[in-house]
Amino acid sequence: MHNEAKKTQTYFLHIPKTAGTSLRSVIEEQFSKDHIAPFSYMHELADIVKRDKNELANYSLFAGHLGHTLIALLPQVPRVITMIREPVSRTISRFKNLMRNRVRKSVGHERFLDPNVTIEDFLSFPPTRRLITNFQVRNLAIDFDLTQTYYDDDGKEILPKQAKLLSYTTTNMSDDELLEKAKQRLASFEFVGITDRFAESMELLLATFGWTTTMDVPHLNALRDPALTEETLSHETIAQIESYTSLDSELYRFATALFEQRYAATFHQQ
Repeated sequence: MHNEAKKTQTYFLHIPKTAGTSLRSVIEEQFSKDHIAPFSYMHELADIVKRDKNELANYSLFAGHLGHTLIALLPQVPRVITMIREPVSRTISRFKNLMRNRVRKSVGHERFLDPNVTIEDFLSFPPTRRLITNFQVRNLAIDFDLTQTYYDDDGKEILPKQAKLLSYTTTNMSDDELLEKAKQRLASFEFVGITDRFAESMELLLATFGWTTTMDVPHLNALRDPALTEETLSHETIAQIESYTSLDSELYRFATALFEQRYAATFHQQ
């Protein structure tokens, strides 16, 4: 099944908590293992950039939390794949992920070691609130210089992971500029899927790239907790999330329209 062409690179720009783990399993099935970049995180990319970014030309597929930053580092523009998720749903999933991993010291925020911490605590604490504040827009619109050193709010050097970089850095772009850049970049990607239309997204992905899969496309890494859903949150908490993700909501509407246009064009629907 390995369809990669040596001169064409493909990049799965994985925005956290958008069903990317499920999608990635299908994408990686299309490539031989030795053509897949053996890293998924920005700090690993930074190590390569500091050593010799020409190493990036050796791979046909990149997949991971590398933001838009990776694209300018490649010898030519790759075929880009990404998924966009409704932001309230993504926020809930991001909080659940933090709590699932709270036993790990790498979480870095001691208050979230408490199993009784709430999503309201998550939203009120600036470092964690930034993990959802228009995160999808910023993931697409902001690029980082991986030769630089970055610091947290206390002036401590941070590991340059995408989430940390977006949590502890600012930009001189206005909200309008951020959103417009994110939309432009999204429209240039060869494939944009929608998390809550996952089955249709998989159908369009396979058709777009001419791929097939042996998988049943399971929802990997799904976090199920019936006690915490959009229906169980208060109106005040929902409104708070919406205020922090207003640009992401605009991006989601744009991505949905783009997806529907491409789906109709591909499957000859009116």
